[in-house]
Amino acid sequence: MRRNIVLVTVDSLRADHCSFMTAGETTTPTLDRMAADGARFESAIAPGPSTPESMPAVFTGRYPVETIDPSDVDEARTRIRRHMTTRETIPERLSRRGYATAGFTPNPYTSQYFGFDAGFDNFEDFTNSGIRTAGDGLLQRFSPNSDAVQATRMFVNLIRQEEVFKPWEAYAESVSRWIESTEQPYFAWIHMMDPHVPYMAPRSYRHQSWWRTLRANVAFWRGDNESALDQSVLERLRQAYVDTIRYTDAFFEHIESVTDDDTAIVVHADHGEAFGEHGSYGHEPYLYEENIHVPLVVSGVPSRVIERPVSLRSVPTLAVQLAEEQFDPAALGTEFAVSRTAKRERVALRGRRLKYIHSESGPEMYDLRHGEHEQCENEDLRAICEGRLQQVDANMAEGRAVRTAANNITEGRS
Repeated sequence: MRRNIVLVTVDSLRADHCSFMTAGETTTPTLDRMAADGARFESAIAPGPSTPESMPAVFTGRYPVETIDPSDVDEARTRIRRHMTTRETIPERLSRRGYATAGFTPNPYTSQYFGFDAGFDNFEDFTNSGIRTAGDGLLQRFSPNSDAVQATRMFVNLIRQEEVFKPWEAYAESVSRWIESTEQPYFAWIHMMDPHVPYMAPRSYRHQSWWRTLRANVAFWRGDNESALDQSVLERLRQAYVDTIRYTDAFFEHIESVTDDDTAIVVHADHGEAFGEHGSYGHEPYLYEENIHVPLVVSGVPSRVIERPVSLRSVPTLAVQLAEEQFDPAALGTEFAVSRTAKRERVALRGRRLKYIHSESGPEMYDLRHGEHEQCENEDLRAICEGRLQQVDANMAEGRAVRTAANNITEGRS
């Protein structure tokens, strides 16, 4: 019998805050063990620095051919849905191979409204809980983008524990019931929001008071994500983030307890999180390591460490390899992994030691052994990177041309 596959997407989890990736404090003991016993990718790179930029590519293995402006939710939804419904997704690939499929996500950007239900036999996105309050009617009277509405909506969702406030324990039972009642082989996808701002871990996982945690989150929310935070606030904010990671790690132990030995558990993040390293906080459209270097671990397979860069656009291939008992993690590696912002104003080539970022303000090149604060100068390497970027641009242009031709045929204009 083919193995079961569980894919866990952790929102906003940067690689260097997982203890198996650093020599610092222990934050992810369960994931550390899974990484030691299974396959661990040292240089996994997210396709983009936020969920709408990254997850469509993770689920299909391809970037959308259209640019996406995450701030324009309606347009982003239209374009992401078009991408998701015209590309074969991970659940669709596994369904063709006889897998039962289910998805569980509280993230609105990976909900049915953005097309992420494609290919799933069972899909729960928790965006229509059926709970309504008088506050909903009030919100509709105001501009949906006003600060007052956003603050009120966040407060209502905090009380309800909905959307970004939904802890994994609120839907773990739904996941467990589906797994226990489903014939094998199965594919289950779980998107976790716990390390996403606001960083509010349960009491037993907090290393500071609820009040300190709340004040740090409010200070973050009131800022513009590019203004320096007071050092004491920043320390409390980072502590709150680390506490959510510890809480997230408890889910990995839970999912192991409800799956059997024939299950491969794949854990990755959709993007990272910045804490002022390059003047920004959260997940703004930048391509530094804190934004795009993420964990990728596969348990239930022989122990391996893959040092070459691996793009998360390889996750569909990885899933098929697991389904067909042909898992070859080394084959997923590449010389350079590509990451880009949704509007393509920045594109990064991430090698094992070299990082090249092309942006409207000019190129940046870093030797990652020395960080990303002092650029390295090497004209030969710069020329190689520019050549690779031209190849990337050519491939994208070809994809757009194919898409345009297909649309013309569909609409009867060819």
